[in-house]
Amino acid sequence: MASLNETSAFYKGSDASLFWEMTICQSLSDRASPYMGALREAFTFGELLMARLYDSISLGSKPHIIEVGGGYGTLMRSILPLLPTCKVTMVELSPRFADLQRRVLSGFPLGEVIEGDIFEVLRREHLEASLFISNENIGDFPTAEGLRADEISRIVEKGVFDDSVEGRAARLISRYNLHMPDDNDPFAFNLGALEYVELLKGRAETVFLSEHSADIELGSPWSDFLTPTATGRPRRISLKGHAEYSIRFGDLESAALADGWQVERFPMLELLKVRDDAGARFMAGTECVGNERSEIIHEFLNHVKEYECLILKR
Repeated sequence: MASLNETSAFYKGSDASLFWEMTICQSLSDRASPYMGALREAFTFGELLMARLYDSISLGSKPHIIEVGGGYGTLMRSILPLLPTCKVTMVELSPRFADLQRRVLSGFPLGEVIEGDIFEVLRREHLEASLFISNENIGDFPTAEGLRADEISRIVEKGVFDDSVEGRAARLISRYNLHMPDDNDPFAFNLGALEYVELLKGRAETVFLSEHSADIELGSPWSDFLTPTATGRPRRISLKGHAEYSIRFGDLESAALADGWQVERFPMLELLKVRDDAGARFMAGTECVGNERSEIIHEFLNHVKEYECLILKR
């Protein structure tokens, strides 16, 4: 029988051999950060995100932004100076992080923090916003483990979907015509991430999602010197204090398109405008050069190459 892996985000990482105690957003929270050496220009993650969003959408003069799982409040701390008239709602599961976020929003009259699980909050309250942000955390949403293609196919054929893990997964696979493995080996399915995209329908004008990808395909120029470890299947990533799963972004894209969203899908490398010059290429492929700065950039490049982003627009 399949099981449901439920985790809470405290740390993020790129693979089982590397523990990161900072998200990409945190590592780029200060223009003086050594990780800025991997970018073409030194801008914070929040500045780069808003610049990318403004290329695609208009938030208006008084937008409402909801950030889900904002951790230390790093991203919102960077965004607030850029949007002084916006209303901000943080939805946070961890009481510790919720307290930290309240400090970030202190003195900001249009800000509030809602403590709770995002799925329960969305089902309890009809939150609506100009922009929903879930940055580097949808891999922490519940993941179905140990599914088998033959069993899910039988449920899909019957067309009767109960509240079991298998029933919920089969409903989504049927509704969005999602691909399953050709073999019958047990597989993982991004159940929570897909249910989250479903729940956002009618609640937001724009949604930004990012996470460690299971099916990323890099294009030029980064594909010339960076090779992600994506296998096409969500995989368990063991991190310090918890585990998460990589995300099949193709499934999220299919679901969003079927629900009427316009979709932009792109690698995190593009969002951050990561360097592709000769120096970056050398540092990306060289683990130890006896230079701390180069090793930091090597680590960062081989971490961020695994991440993808989605912008969903009405």
